[in-house]
Amino acid sequence: MALHALVTLLWRRCCLDSYAEWIGQQDPPESPRPKQQFYPISLLHDSGSLTLETHRSSPQRQGGLLYTQLYSSVKEVFAAGDVYPFSNPSLETLALDPQLRKTWQYVGGGLSHDLIALMRAYLNMKQRCHAALQGSFMKVFGLREEHRVSFRLFYAIDQELRERNLHQSRLPGFSSDVEPFYSLPTSSLLFWFHWNINKFCVGFESVYSINDRHFVTWEHTRIMMMFLRCLQFSYAGGLLQRVSGCWRDVWFRPDARRTDGLRRCEGLGFQRNMEEYGYAWFLDKVNWDTMTFRQPSAQYMMFNSPSMQEAFHARYAQIRDVRLDFLRVHQAHRWMEEFSSVSPCLDVLEDFLRQLSLCVFRKDVFLQVKRLLHPDHAPRALAGEVPLSYDSITDVFVEGAKPLQLLDQRRIAVKSVDTIFAWLWEWKDGRYDRKGWKDKPYRMVYQQSFEAINQIMGKDRAREWKKALKTSFLQSHWLIPYPHNNGFMRKSKDTGQEVWWSNFNAGLYEHYRQWYGVSRVGDLFPAEYIKHHPTTGWGRSYGEPQYMENAVDPEMELVQLPEGEFYEKLLHIADRFSQNPDAPMWKRKAPPTVFDFGITIGDDSLLRAQRKVKGTPVQGLCMQIIQALDEYEVLGHSGRILRPRKQLRRHGQSTTNENEDEVTSDEESIDNRRDRLTTQILELEPKMREAVTAEREQYRWPHLHGIHLKHLEPRLQRLKTAESKTGDFCQV
Repeated sequence: MALHALVTLLWRRCCLDSYAEWIGQQDPPESPRPKQQFYPISLLHDSGSLTLETHRSSPQRQGGLLYTQLYSSVKEVFAAGDVYPFSNPSLETLALDPQLRKTWQYVGGGLSHDLIALMRAYLNMKQRCHAALQGSFMKVFGLREEHRVSFRLFYAIDQELRERNLHQSRLPGFSSDVEPFYSLPTSSLLFWFHWNINKFCVGFESVYSINDRHFVTWEHTRIMMMFLRCLQFSYAGGLLQRVSGCWRDVWFRPDARRTDGLRRCEGLGFQRNMEEYGYAWFLDKVNWDTMTFRQPSAQYMMFNSPSMQEAFHARYAQIRDVRLDFLRVHQAHRWMEEFSSVSPCLDVLEDFLRQLSLCVFRKDVFLQVKRLLHPDHAPRALAGEVPLSYDSITDVFVEGAKPLQLLDQRRIAVKSVDTIFAWLWEWKDGRYDRKGWKDKPYRMVYQQSFEAINQIMGKDRAREWKKALKTSFLQSHWLIPYPHNNGFMRKSKDTGQEVWWSNFNAGLYEHYRQWYGVSRVGDLFPAEYIKHHPTTGWGRSYGEPQYMENAVDPEMELVQLPEGEFYEKLLHIADRFSQNPDAPMWKRKAPPTVFDFGITIGDDSLLRAQRKVKGTPVQGLCMQIIQALDEYEVLGHSGRILRPRKQLRRHGQSTTNENEDEVTSDEESIDNRRDRLTTQILELEPKMREAVTAEREQYRWPHLHGIHLKHLEPRLQRLKTAESKTGDFCQV
């Protein structure tokens, strides 16, 4: 067949509209008109397909005409049954931040999207389109006109054709001056499809490539979703009107939360551009340098709800809350970029991310025990507004859940609050098992906040932020969930209640008791008190009292600030900073003064040793060694209890874990702390022995401090034994 004869026919829109108008003519005129729907092909305005569905009470339906469709057979190039390329809504999961995807799967439950399988599906769809186009260049594609009619009408038409002797005749063709279709070379149309598909694929893949696998900004997620949704309409007919973000330009929706009762929405405006230019060109709402939506349209663009979010119907409210917290982190990230040269604004945003992370942690804790919450107090607790202290939690629980179940100190596995914090919060430690709760929302917010600060201000500043969060956590959270390998909160075997770790500071307890007495349940100290609480001396309580009896209002000033007011606050700070950036008020403030009560919580051996060495010159060195040994042994014990078993792996299987893929280099990690303690103890020991020898010579008493050495020798020997083994300190 000659190449010039390889053509494809496409219906003209104007002729389809005329046909629909003709079908819609009816008597009487007030009868319901047929439902008309036009499907533009490949985002072109003047060509496509048409469907007509008659109303049940219309004259056409009474006469036997039910449904009509007119389309080009070129759509068969991409059709595989009723499935078309890029129509799988789960593909939008590729645009999501990995941590957000995992957290949604954790919260939603039951729905899992395999990222590798989705990427393979996307690539297979591209290959399928390429193969279909390459195999169709030597084909002719015509037009189809199909009518669904009743059997009575079908029989009547057949009888009429037979009476006119036309039942064996070909229907007459169209004269050249009234053709209702375009006749295009098949190769030209297929090249157009190829170009149109590639345009949106390149857009999606370009944005996908500029993000790392740890941190995908929400603005880039929205752009990737836009390209994926456009891909569905790039090759064949589709109902663009169903995707408001693509079809419409500007419109308003009712919103009771707004002062004027309306919420502004914006889209790409394909409807407007197709009518004006004949093709769905983008409006000037995309910044092609940064591959994000332009301001001020960005905040109104309707690409905010990934298909994965819509899939979780049963827990949609929780999924929505997770997305809102995620968006707040990324809004802070955008503001960090905007105010990157204004150090006071960056300090405020760091405080905001710290308060947000702790607030989401409290929300997750109370969500875990939601069944125990009193209905009157549940909204406050689930919003993170209730502090984690014994009296506050008791106040919001139902009567049957009281008293709270505190951890049995005699059978405790974890002896250090530092270990509890690392287990609850850290993610690159490579030593803790968190089956079923490693993707909790608060952990996502914590990790995303760290990555946001790391991107804008560097890793050193991000680590400082982590230390500040840990300090604030210890200063204000006095009843902590006690996790285990397979659950976020351990339950008592006897009562079935959740078990709480009591974070206690003897000095702070005595301070509040002396100056304020025993507070009533519900009485909260101001949040400003938190920054002055001790940063050391926290741990488990020995004997009575078992818990801190007071409570402090959680820090939520920045979290509760509306977005508009928060942004105005940042603008105000930036304006004042620009006027005099060298003013003393803009220098980074030193940490606030904290209480130092000189009371240390520790093992009974520490208290006994304090009495033995009291009043001697060797006291300082002995106390330093005892404290370092206590902390060293606690960390070693926790490592022995919590270290996950080695997993058997098959030949060729990678040893790298996707979620715990790199050991942290954070100087506060448990392994690094044990190494530092070992060095400290081994440096202090010879100094202590020299001081003991000096005092024995001074007092001419050869057995002076013998009881002290008797206490320390076995512990120092265990340390050296563990040191001699290839880094295995868990034997101490």
